[in-house]
Amino acid sequence: KDVEEANVFIGSLIFVQELAEKVVEVVEPNRDRLDACLVFPSMPEVMRMNKVGSFTMKNLGQSKSVIADFMKKKKQEDGSSFEEGMLKLLRTLPKVLKFLPSDKAADARTFMMSFQYWLGGSPENLESLLTMVGQDYSEPIKAAMVG
Repeated sequence: KDVEEANVFIGSLIFVQELAEKVVEVVEPNRDRLDACLVFPSMPEVMRMNKVGSFTMKNLGQSKSVIADFMKKKKQEDGSSFEEGMLKLLRTLPKVLKFLPSDKAADARTFMMSFQYWLGGSPENLESLLTMVGQDYSEPIKAAMVG
C-alpha cells in the first residue's frame, strides 16, 4: 500500500532472490505512475525498474543496454564487482553525457548524482537526494517549492 501512495521509490542492496521478486512484484505495477524509481546496486531484475524522467534501465542485462555492456566489459578486463562497475560508470558517465540528447543527459545525470548522494549516506546527502529528485520530477513538490 505504501508504494501505491508514494511519489518516489528508492531501493538498494537487494541481492536475495526472494526479496528481489517481492520488490519487483510490488513496485513494477506502480513504476510508470511513480515520479521516480531509484534502485541502487541490486539484482538486475530490480535494477531494471530504475526510472528518472527519460532515463531507464529497462534493458539492463539485455544486448541493447549500454550500461550492462560497460559493466560486463569492466568485469572482464579487471574482475571488478558489480559495485565497482557502478562506481566506474559514475566516473565515466559525464564523458558520455555530452553525446546524449539534452533531456536524456539531464535525467541520466540526475540518476548518477542520486547514486553519489546515496553512497555519501549522510543525512545532508540524503536530504539533497530527495530535494533534487523532488524538485525536478515530483509535481506536488515542484508546486510546493514555487508557492
